[in-house]
Amino acid sequence: MVRISVEIKYLSGVEDPEALTIQKNLQLLGYGDIKKVRTSKTYEFEVSDDSSDAVSTVRKIAEQMLANPVIQSYTIKE
Repeated sequence: MVRISVEIKYLSGVEDPEALTIQKNLQLLGYGDIKKVRTSKTYEFEVSDDSSDAVSTVRKIAEQMLANPVIQSYTIKE
């Protein structure tokens, strides 16, 4: 069994609405020194293939379903 993780995050310059909300709330809570927040999502897969096929399968999943290439990038880690 192979474990693979995929991290999805917004491209630089693309507005991250969740991060903006977190930053606004941090300001309200008195954390004025926090100047920027970025979020990402991590998906973890357990695949019952050999390593090269598993990475290829997860890459296809990331490209077809998890990441919007116009506004997001992804990183795969074994």
